[in-house]
Amino acid sequence: MMDVNYFIEEASCFNQEEFEINFADVIEVFDTNETHLTTEDRKKLIINWNNDGTFKSYFVSQDIDAKIAQIIDILEDIEVDGETMQYILNKVGMQEQMLKQLIMSQPIEEVRYLIEEREEIEEEFEYEGDIEDLQGN
Repeated sequence: MMDVNYFIEEASCFNQEEFEINFADVIEVFDTNETHLTTEDRKKLIINWNNDGTFKSYFVSQDIDAKIAQIIDILEDIEVDGETMQYILNKVGMQEQMLKQLIMSQPIEEVRYLIEEREEIEEEFEYEGDIEDLQGN
């Protein structure tokens, strides 16, 4: 498997030019002193080269799936509730997008039921200030 360790070992055996020729099909960025690629285990690898083209160092960043798994682990660990999740979505600017996605992905009967429930709640409030409280304003 062509994982991070494989590419690091190969980079240490070749100069930059040879390495980039050997792995041109997986390299995403060719730069003067850097080579960027994604490994088979979906990690981003940046290999740094000395001015003479010899291996200098490397940097590995997690793939997006690993970062998402890490975020989910954190949310499960703190036992996030609905209000906190709504706050998080609002902070990252995704509240409206999430609402739209959820409405579009649910059976129409469920969406109608929720709209009717919301309308009934609003009718129970006597004045506008209470409705703003309901909306979290």
